[in-house]
Amino acid sequence: MRPVVTICLFFVLGYNAVAQIPRTTAGQFRYYGEMLAETTPQTMGRAKSFFNQPFLVHWDTVAHIEKPANLLLTGKGHINVKAKLHDIGTPSNVPVSFHMSLEIVNGHYRYTIDHFEVTDKEGNSQYALEDKPESVKSLVYSQLLQKTHKQVSFIIGWLKQYMKDEE
Repeated sequence: MRPVVTICLFFVLGYNAVAQIPRTTAGQFRYYGEMLAETTPQTMGRAKSFFNQPFLVHWDTVAHIEKPANLLLTGKGHINVKAKLHDIGTPSNVPVSFHMSLEIVNGHYRYTIDHFEVTDKEGNSQYALEDKPESVKSLVYSQLLQKTHKQVSFIIGWLKQYMKDEE
């Protein structure tokens, strides 16, 4: 039994793991999900107020289209991912921008998070997160992917809890 555990531990430690950010068939990073939700004014109000929470995402733009039976909210914003920019040194905030949409229709809501880009401090695009530039070390890129995945997963978990809570 001990050799099997040793071999498994060797593979886990030696394998260069990449974050589990889901991809579309075209290879773009994308989070998508559907949840049950009543199409009520309270649910639509909660969806609108989700985009007003500044501690989750720094929203640059938010828009909504509202009809009597459905609501579509879209936003473009960024998160600051604490990651190293180089192999050595201390971690710093790396802005990662993305698009998010939230649609409430027919008794459920759908969320989509995609179009991930690493930006500079002024918001200028540096590179799409799916495309690792040659100048970025693999270890640094892997860490950036893992921390982005962790932070976006937290935002999705918060969204699910926020939309589920009744007031």
